[in-house]
Order: sequence, then C-alpha cells, then structure tokens
Amino acid sequence: MANKRYLKKNIETLCAAMANDAMLAAQLDSRVDSEKIAEILRRIASLQATSLARATFFFDKAERDFEDRAAYRRARSKYYREAFEKLRSEFNHEGLSIIKDLNAAVPEDVRKSVASVK
Repeated sequence: MANKRYLKKNIETLCAAMANDAMLAAQLDSRVDSEKIAEILRRIASLQATSLARATFFFDKAERDFEDRAAYRRARSKYYREAFEKLRSEFNHEGLSIIKDLNAAVPEDVRKSVASVK
C-alpha cells in the first residue's frame, strides 16, 4: 500500500460499489427483499466506517528502543505490513460475506440483468 490516503480511498470506492450494486438490484425488480437490502446497506456503511477508523494506526516504539536505525526500520516496516494485511484480510472477509448475502437476497434472473448492465 502506497500510503494511508490511497488505502482510505480504496475502502470508500469498494464500499460505494457494493452499495451501488445493492441499490441497483433493489430498483430493477420488486421481488428483491427491500428489508434484506436495507440490512446489507447498513452492513456496508458499518464496514466502511470501521475500516476507515482502523486504517489509522501508529508504531508505538521509538528509534532509541532498538540497537540501531536499521533494526528500528525493519521492526516498523514489519509492524505496518502486518497491520495493513490484517485490515485488508478482515475487510475482504466481511466484504465477501456481504456480497454472498446480497446474492442470496436477489433472484437469479435479476442478478443476471444487473451483470449485463455493467
């Protein structure tokens, strides 16, 4: 990940795309359960809010806590790499769960028509 701003923009873009798909599916056919879509939209909003909040974290050690500058940089780099990976993994897991629920809420023929619109 290049930087935190890029990460946050990606989170916002992915959540907006999921919400757009949910609303589009609900508008295309009246057979789509609007209560399930509303719940899915709430989950998307929650996913975005929590992911954006968790995207800000800091390495809590100082350079003086390490034997040299290289050891500090290695430890700091490892910390951020693991933190970003954990955030990405949890975001992907919840995002896939939301998409599965959206697919379950939408009839098969509506899913095909939404896919053809894109």
